[in-house]
Amino acid sequence: MRLSIRAGVIVVFGIVSSGLSLPHHTLADVPPAEANTPRIDLIVRDSYLPGVPVLVRVQVVDANGVVDRDVWDANAVLSVSGEMVVEPAVDRVTLCNGLGSELVTFTGGGDFDLTVSVGSLAKTVRLVDWTDEPVQVVSGTLAESQTWSGVYHVTAGDLTIPAGVTLTLSPGTLVLIDGAASGTDGTDIDVQGAIESLGVAASPVTFTAFTPGSHWGELHHANAQPSTYRFTEIMQAGRSPKVGHSNSGPAVRASNSILTFDQASLTDNAGKIMQASDGAELVFRSTLFARSVMGPEISGTSLSFDDGWIMDMRAKDDADGIYIHSQRAGQLCRLARSVIAGVDDDGIDTLGSDVEIEDCIVRSCKDKAVSVYGGETTIRRCLLVQNNLAPEDTTNASIAAKAFEGSTAVVNIDHTTLVTTRTPGFLDVAIQSHNKYGVETGTIRYNVTNSIIDATEPVYVQAPYRVSDIHISYCDVVGAEWPGVGNLADDPLFVDPAHNDYRLDANSPCLGTASPDSNLPDLGYYQSAQGD
Repeated sequence: MRLSIRAGVIVVFGIVSSGLSLPHHTLADVPPAEANTPRIDLIVRDSYLPGVPVLVRVQVVDANGVVDRDVWDANAVLSVSGEMVVEPAVDRVTLCNGLGSELVTFTGGGDFDLTVSVGSLAKTVRLVDWTDEPVQVVSGTLAESQTWSGVYHVTAGDLTIPAGVTLTLSPGTLVLIDGAASGTDGTDIDVQGAIESLGVAASPVTFTAFTPGSHWGELHHANAQPSTYRFTEIMQAGRSPKVGHSNSGPAVRASNSILTFDQASLTDNAGKIMQASDGAELVFRSTLFARSVMGPEISGTSLSFDDGWIMDMRAKDDADGIYIHSQRAGQLCRLARSVIAGVDDDGIDTLGSDVEIEDCIVRSCKDKAVSVYGGETTIRRCLLVQNNLAPEDTTNASIAAKAFEGSTAVVNIDHTTLVTTRTPGFLDVAIQSHNKYGVETGTIRYNVTNSIIDATEPVYVQAPYRVSDIHISYCDVVGAEWPGVGNLADDPLFVDPAHNDYRLDANSPCLGTASPDSNLPDLGYYQSAQGD
């Protein structure tokens, strides 16, 4: 985006405001220096090379030290000191549920201060010019374990870390990798040994392109030792061999390897975020995926994705937030306390897998929030809103399930608020049993409890699937008299859904009407007794 830097300007998407779109509270009068109050956290390098893009990751953190997901849409304003030039002229970072990022290029040279402000909150960091820092050129095969610190240039021909060898990256290490303007021949880092990338918030490790816009290949872990990417940025990759859906190359490819990502950012790639298979094990903690063709596509892989963000996956087809194929026996696939927003296909797509989704916000997906194909998917205490945005689809479903011929797919939903956009002339569906591929026999079973279902058509079942396999109890099926114990058909009285506030008004019929065996009193995602 090409914008001039203007001190103090806040632009809010969705509402007209002097500050932020905050459904629960306002930050306008909070002293930023006060202890135990909201603050801005930055994950950004404390050094830079003029002309090499820097990732600025901004997080609005609440008094408990957790990213505030109730900061629905906002912009963080950027400003720089001295004669520093920002190209392209980026003066803001768009936040989605409290977190956002942007690639920013600084030119002009010299050390400078970068200030980020959101409402009354602000934080300033110093970036040091590394123009005079020596550049170590590497390629081929590492002969022994070693530690990198400073600037490294991985040249064409790939870099191999063989079995038994560990490459350790110190905080602030900048790895520049040769790339390609198109095709699949970007330079790779092939790992049979291990990478220990040990950045910190004030000085993350960065893997990025040597020439901006000329994307490198992939980090390829095959039968490798366990690796860790902590406070690590993996950017401008994906010129690697195409694989799977989206027909694009991944930034990270893993098979039979254990990878842990902690406070990492994988962004701005020419292909998908990741392809993992064949017994891989993936752990993501507070990790960001953004601005790529699609999120990870995994099969035969265990997944733990906690406190993460998946944003801005853009492509003509298969631009899913994450695509989870069937896992191996004993492997678990779970997403918790995360946000998936702004993707051009499904937020979460499954294929024969058993998946648990808990305390997640899935919003602003052009297709479904969750697409289920076989297996068993459990959606527990989630907020699924503002999806089904593709204008060419006449039937829009927030959750759609399909079964393989002669088999059963199961979807369990509890304490979830599911609001499907009501579009004139369209069939807007909350939950759907979808016969997309013309199967003749099969079963799709929904077990829905303690939830709010608000859509033009709450339930839509296509033959050969049966309405009798849709089990709904202790739910508010808005505007529909659905059979089942404890069901309502009332307006849930959200506080202000037009401005993204799906909490329950004090007069809501959904307060205190959950099933007797529930450990939460209210229907839906937000619980008044817990102050949220």
